[in-house]
Amino acid sequence: MVNLPSDMIATRNPKDAKPRRALKSAARAGEAVLEIDEGAVRDIMARLARVEGQVRAVQRMLDERRDCHAIVQQLGAARTALERATAQLMVSSLAQCIRSAKNGADEVEIQKLMATFTKLL
Repeated sequence: MVNLPSDMIATRNPKDAKPRRALKSAARAGEAVLEIDEGAVRDIMARLARVEGQVRAVQRMLDERRDCHAIVQQLGAARTALERATAQLMVSSLAQCIRSAKNGADEVEIQKLMATFTKLL
């Protein structure tokens, strides 16, 4: 590992981080807008924050040359947490599509979500 002067190392303390604003109009041209409830967004963001912490722990463990088995265990936990965040996002999106389908939702978007969900399985 390269030793950098402390003023060149970017650190991020989650307690110091500014709250993230919801970017409701951030969809790119041709992309569907994510329409899930704020509770689901908060849950997914919390899961992703945990994944971020686990990945940082793995990096620290590697840097400290810790036991391979312990590192692999942490990598597995991070992967599982990321998979759960992905599943929660997909389920929330599918649920919203089903609710919208009752009001004439876009069948193409429902098919795209189903195809994406199937790829994950």
